[in-house]
Amino acid sequence: MNSQDAGDLAKRLTEFINTWPLYSSFEIVFEPPTMAHPNLPDMILRDCSICEATPTWARENPTVSNSSSPMGVGVGYVVQYVCTHCGKENIHLWFDQANTNRKNADGAYGGTTRSVFRKLGQWPSQQIEPDREISKALSQPLLDFFKKGLTSLNHGYGLGALAYFRRVVEDASTVLIDLFAERAAAEGDQAAADTIRAAKGAGHVEDRLRTAADALPTSLRPGGVNPLSVLYTHYSRGIHGLSDDECLVIAQRLYFAMEYIFKNWRKQMEDAAEFRRTVQRWSDPSKGPQQ
Repeated sequence: MNSQDAGDLAKRLTEFINTWPLYSSFEIVFEPPTMAHPNLPDMILRDCSICEATPTWARENPTVSNSSSPMGVGVGYVVQYVCTHCGKENIHLWFDQANTNRKNADGAYGGTTRSVFRKLGQWPSQQIEPDREISKALSQPLLDFFKKGLTSLNHGYGLGALAYFRRVVEDASTVLIDLFAERAAAEGDQAAADTIRAAKGAGHVEDRLRTAADALPTSLRPGGVNPLSVLYTHYSRGIHGLSDDECLVIAQRLYFAMEYIFKNWRKQMEDAAEFRRTVQRWSDPSKGPQQ
């Protein structure tokens, strides 16, 4: 990471606060070295169950008024974040941080080259209930696998999380393909929709996902990124010979891709369909203005 990219650093550390599992190393490498030790951000974006939105949360010291400095507790530090919108919900985070510093030829401090953060505790504990859009999209057996994967992920069990999420992708591959085919048809690209849907005939899950990803039109690649290709890339990586930490990283990427697809795309399709129905009713000459 470029040590000057403060925005990207804040995003990564917000990810650590919001979603990173307990006890697992969260490593940031600085090239060139940063001259100041990185700190958790003063402000983060986070869902609030009281506001039912994603407002900003401010960092605060758990015991000292008008201070945002983490509180040392012998091993690590404790910090809290409070929702700035309602002021009623907060999260307490117990974390440790280890920095690797570079020394110049004269022995003077030459900057920080690496920082490793680790969650030692969190209250309230991380949510293991899937987003409601995912719950709606998956059958009960698949939802059970997804919850087990999420539980493993939140406790830092990389191999278990990856195994569960791979099972979800395997059994939900036809659901995913249908979802993208429907979206392509809604965008007016029936040829792409037919090609994507035909991928269900492939014998292996990897072949299905790869074929569907290759057929995905440009209009369905947000920011030029192919969501199905992301899913295929991380699903197809073998788990044999990988460490638990490496499995954890792949599991997190699979989870992120599945959550994005189910949480955002399904709702976008439902909203678009409702918009089309509404506009079609407006243009129906048989209906009066009040209808």
